[in-house]
Amino acid sequence: MAEETDYEKILSDLQEERANLDRMIAWVKGRLAKTDPAEPTTVDSLIQKSISQPMRFPRTLKPDTFFKMSVQQAIRECLSLLKKPLSARDITNYLKSGGFTHKAKNLYQTVFPTLMRMKEKGEVDRLANGEWGLSEWYSGARRAEPESGKREPE
Repeated sequence: MAEETDYEKILSDLQEERANLDRMIAWVKGRLAKTDPAEPTTVDSLIQKSISQPMRFPRTLKPDTFFKMSVQQAIRECLSLLKKPLSARDITNYLKSGGFTHKAKNLYQTVFPTLMRMKEKGEVDRLANGEWGLSEWYSGARRAEPESGKREPE
């Protein structure tokens, strides 16, 4: 009798592999940004320069990391775990690979407006490059605005 194929396991493995590839691509882009522009850059030269500095990837997401969380909870958890600003597309992809349960036909169309509402509440900030980060990461960069109607002591 033929064994049944575990498509959920295959999908989970492929999503984890894609997430690892995305992290490697981001790492290489970061290395390229740190290289001397006058120096010709090749894959071999990047490998030689990075031998002494091991790659550091964010914690691998488990297939149930965001299971049964609200969209806001999952976004906060995703940014907290990865500890770096992400685009709305990347957040959407991480939520999918982390087992976020939803009924939306297009999860991105749920994530982006949620990020905008979270921004209005002061939970996240949108950076100039379009990426999103937790507001607590940038709290030292802005002044607290006085509440309306109250004067600051002189």
